[in-house]
Amino acid sequence: MADFRKLVAVSLLAGLLGGLLLSLLQHYQTLPLILAAEQFETPSTEEHVHDWQPMDGWQRNGFTLLFNGLTGFGFALLISASMYWRDQRGYLYGLGWGLAGFLVFFVAPSLGLPPELPGTDSAELHSRQAWWLFTTAATAMGLFGLFLTKQRWLQIGGASLLALPHLIGAPHPEIAHALAPEALQQHFVVLTSINNAIFWLTLGAISGQLLRKVTF
Repeated sequence: MADFRKLVAVSLLAGLLGGLLLSLLQHYQTLPLILAAEQFETPSTEEHVHDWQPMDGWQRNGFTLLFNGLTGFGFALLISASMYWRDQRGYLYGLGWGLAGFLVFFVAPSLGLPPELPGTDSAELHSRQAWWLFTTAATAMGLFGLFLTKQRWLQIGGASLLALPHLIGAPHPEIAHALAPEALQQHFVVLTSINNAIFWLTLGAISGQLLRKVTF
């Protein structure tokens, strides 16, 4: 129980720091693109897409910081628990686990469902959520089988799991339509990818370094 409390403390600190960094990156890089995309929405479109959304300024920034901090804590706990399970410490190990988290929770799902700006038509929410969950689970198990086992059949199974969600395909509307220009959407995808890579690598490095300083 004492070890679990230490893992929670490490994860909380790493998650809050990682969440703060991500919030700053989003505020100065992707938020201006979101605000620009919202200018292409008509009032009737906004009412249809968003029942409620935080107001610009402190409310939007506050909810973003809260969400990113809680998300960072949850992901840092996964990284810390994985490193504890593998008896690994230090920022280099943490960078490896952070990279794995980036691949599982961002890269793999984004191959089928890339980040979208407001005003972009999407498939039904439940189908997108189901595909996202299936993709992250398959990618996590695939990476485990491919890199953390020595049995050939598990490695082959891991490689198959990595490809399976993309062979099935992500859900998309029959006719894709976006209000924002394509160049703005592409810029948003690139910056979102960079921000998430920085977030995950920072989260892993901080978690690994903090674990090195904790006695279990």
